[in-house]
Amino acid sequence: SSSRGTQRGLLSFMSEATSAEVPTSPPGDDAEISIGTYNVLCPSYAVKWGEREGSGPDGASNWHIRWPVMLSIIHRAQWDVLCLQEVEQEDVANMCRGLGEEYRTQYFKHAKRPPDGVLIAWRRSSFKEEAAMDEEQWKGSVAFARMDLLHRSGRRVRVVTAHLRGGNTEQVAALAAFADRDIDPTAVTVVTGDFNEDFGLASGSFVTPFPDGPLGPWITLQREPELQVSRPPHKQEEDQGSGKGKIDFIFVRGGLGLRRDRGSWEAMLASHAPCAATGHWPSDHGCEGLSVRLA
Repeated sequence: SSSRGTQRGLLSFMSEATSAEVPTSPPGDDAEISIGTYNVLCPSYAVKWGEREGSGPDGASNWHIRWPVMLSIIHRAQWDVLCLQEVEQEDVANMCRGLGEEYRTQYFKHAKRPPDGVLIAWRRSSFKEEAAMDEEQWKGSVAFARMDLLHRSGRRVRVVTAHLRGGNTEQVAALAAFADRDIDPTAVTVVTGDFNEDFGLASGSFVTPFPDGPLGPWITLQREPELQVSRPPHKQEEDQGSGKGKIDFIFVRGGLGLRRDRGSWEAMLASHAPCAATGHWPSDHGCEGLSVRLA
């Protein structure tokens, strides 16, 4: 992936800053939603590539002890919308049961990556039953996933998630086009995922990879100093060829402001640290979370 400081024509809007202090957040209301995104490290990939976070001393998958840790982190955050990447197909039913009846879920399988896909979950109490799904298999291979939701406030919210290659401007442009296709111009649009690319400037600020247009600017939150990278320390070493820096993002257009709510902050801290179950991070990615003001 590209290193921090690399700029392209698509990098357009400087993201909004956040405080490095632990957030103090009031209870959510009808005018706000919280959003989380998490690459959970597909067990098949973990074993295939010998990822220390996803395999035990014997080389076998440790998913059965990792997933409960990640599920606890997710429940701690209480996100209204949750997007997951590297969701192994055979684990979907069990994962959805773990999320509980409070969530509706939709799984999107990658066409040419046999074991995994992406998943979008949304809280029943936060959204009305009306929902529409769509997907695009980019070049017949990797799923771009989308849910059009109706918030209880009456505001429409489009949620998009994907797992990108990194350093591929064509794929990023295709994702932006997918996010815009047939959209209600009044909707808040949220694009989340593992971008496998650090959209950071040398100054430490982050920019969005999508061009601004008639529907408004894209924004994101800065990372706090404690959480400047998305992946464990060993993934930042010189021998690592991809996925360095901050590569997991939530980009928003049409909202009235972003903030780091306490649930997201605590989930991020827990996911960016070794867990007792394995002695490593629960996944080879930390999660990302924030809240969006709708009205």
